[in-house]
Amino acid sequence: MRPVKMRGPRIKIPPRWALALALLGALPWLAWAVVRLGGLERGYPLIAAMALTPYAAATAWMPVVVALVLRRRAVALLALAPAVALVLAVAPRALGGPQDALPGGRSLSVMTANIRFGQADPRALLAIAREHRVEVLSLQELTPDAVPRLDAAGARALFPYRIIDPRPGARGSGILSRHPLADARRSPPPGPAMPEATVALPGARPLRVKAVHPVAPAPGDTWRWKRDMDGLPRAAADGPLRMLIGDFNATLDHARMRRVLDTGYVDAAERTGDGLRGSYWLIQIDHVLVDRRARVIAASFHDLPGSDHDALTVTVSLPAASGA
Repeated sequence: MRPVKMRGPRIKIPPRWALALALLGALPWLAWAVVRLGGLERGYPLIAAMALTPYAAATAWMPVVVALVLRRRAVALLALAPAVALVLAVAPRALGGPQDALPGGRSLSVMTANIRFGQADPRALLAIAREHRVEVLSLQELTPDAVPRLDAAGARALFPYRIIDPRPGARGSGILSRHPLADARRSPPPGPAMPEATVALPGARPLRVKAVHPVAPAPGDTWRWKRDMDGLPRAAADGPLRMLIGDFNATLDHARMRRVLDTGYVDAAERTGDGLRGSYWLIQIDHVLVDRRARVIAASFHDLPGSDHDALTVTVSLPAASGA
């Protein structure tokens, strides 16, 4: 006797239903790609959602597979377009590499750290700074009671120059430096503290540094986030060397962040191929934006006990001073 082949019931999906399912599966990623590529995020939650674009890119192939399983090739091609577009938007962040130093350039190591309402471990923070020979340190969420703890751990001896604007909660910031600071400026309340100053570096052109910490784009605060991002100084090929260091509450998938970059900055972590690493949970909102006339030699993230952010250290090569 021949064995009897047992076959389960076939589920037949009507063609119209198959088409509808395939289209419904593709629409979210298509919409995401349109908003991301067009810089169309407006208000909450779109602004916040754009920070998750790398994860949208990673899952954008799902509707392509679903459409192929349902034998809807036209929809598969439609779904393929946003998948490719999103991958092309985020992939360069993982493809970079360190740059060579400028001929005759001056090396500088900088660091940014959000110290979470002043609660990060000051000894761990300064240990990272010493290990990486940090010369300029940008601190966010710098509270009045955090300053004496930092100094007790050795911050004053390590960074004898400073412009700080400590405030309660998350609005305080500061710049600590091993080199003299000139033309210091503070941001007046009620906006967040984002001080800036010119660093006098031996053998290099003066460098204008700003500690960055815009308001988070939370419900009801997106207009403040836009205001703070739009107020960041632009770079210019014929202007002073600039560097923006801090917690931007923005990723490279935010249109306002890309506008700042387009004026003449590069993102250090993207340049070295570390642009997809999360610095705050699963997203990267801590950045060092470097003037394009400089070179990014290294960038690395570090666990910071007591903070919900990783610290970021960056080494750059700056153009030599005129006549040097």
